[in-house]
Amino acid sequence: MLDPQVDSKLPHVGTTIFTEMSAMAQRFNALNMSQGFPDFQPPHSLQTAVSRAMASGHNQYAPMAGNIALREWIAKDIETRTGAVFHPGDELTVGAGASSLIFAAIQALVGPGDEVMVLTPCYDLYEPAIALAGGTVIAVPLKSEGFHLDLEAISRAWTPKIRMLIVNIPNNPTGATWNRQELTGLADLVQDSNAFVLSDEVYGPMHYDGKEALSIAHEPRLHNRSIIAASFGKVLHCTGWKIGYVAATETISREIRKVHQYDVFSTGAPLQAGIVEFLSSEEGKEHMATLAHFYATKRDRLVEGLKGSRWSLRPAEGGYFQILDYGSFDDRQDRAVTTAWCQQPEGLALIPLSPFFPSEQEKSANRSVRICFAKNDDTLDLGIERLWNISES
Repeated sequence: MLDPQVDSKLPHVGTTIFTEMSAMAQRFNALNMSQGFPDFQPPHSLQTAVSRAMASGHNQYAPMAGNIALREWIAKDIETRTGAVFHPGDELTVGAGASSLIFAAIQALVGPGDEVMVLTPCYDLYEPAIALAGGTVIAVPLKSEGFHLDLEAISRAWTPKIRMLIVNIPNNPTGATWNRQELTGLADLVQDSNAFVLSDEVYGPMHYDGKEALSIAHEPRLHNRSIIAASFGKVLHCTGWKIGYVAATETISREIRKVHQYDVFSTGAPLQAGIVEFLSSEEGKEHMATLAHFYATKRDRLVEGLKGSRWSLRPAEGGYFQILDYGSFDDRQDRAVTTAWCQQPEGLALIPLSPFFPSEQEKSANRSVRICFAKNDDTLDLGIERLWNISES
């Protein structure tokens, strides 16, 4: 009897670097500052709101598109922040984290022969999702200094076959953000094309140093072609709950929901109910209003702690990751050094930057790593100590 042959649809894809480094940190008892999750709890009143939701009966399937009260909160929040209007019933969809809905959007809107432009370095979900949809990745680097949009490079690489442009603001892994001029330039570039713009905004409110918390929704000309993905897991310190959403026009949302309903269908009914109760409270409003300051303080603690060291860095403009350059004291490839640093006594788990680049050429020249600063102060201080030890060893 013959066993069936497995023909992989993703032959070049293995376990994600995030899973690898977290597993290695556990194996070698290293301090894990690699994977993007906080080591502190969500607000206590949010946890009790979820418990109340369970006790009051929110334990069966949520509506496929999400808890309507939560979608109403999302619509109001987007309009307050950006002026853009999305209808809660037809244009907002809640799913199992932003990742599930980004995946659904790519499957719904990209087909064989389509090209999808990604701006590197970028989150590693995009490329496999594009491959499964039958599309081809067009990788365009962000600017080498500061990792902002390179509109000239985007324009040079643009082709009539591009069906989707994926952007990420604030960017993971670099922490770079945009300005109004860049957003206007992007709209100028795509306005006469047949391309959708998928904007990954899971770290949306986390903009620092007085920078405006921009969304693709701030540009009205992009409204009818945009899909905006966001995450409650990131902004409420509960990444394991996997509750996110997408905002898009009714026409686009209808196609995304066709995939969503046969993939996730619905998720976390008590979590959704508890989240909207918390966000509607005075404490919830205060939490969202102070979120950027909360994370800016943690970024500053890390940056200040490394002053005078051999690490090179440009302070992250948003998100909760910081890029560190080690080229002044080690010439090994980033995967090699992160593995070595994790395995040494009093080790430290960081993420190499190379997995965020589809292009082999860009991977080969990289001497940078990503560290997560969404950590308690004690964790940050221990991480700073170990970063100094690494740079001086």
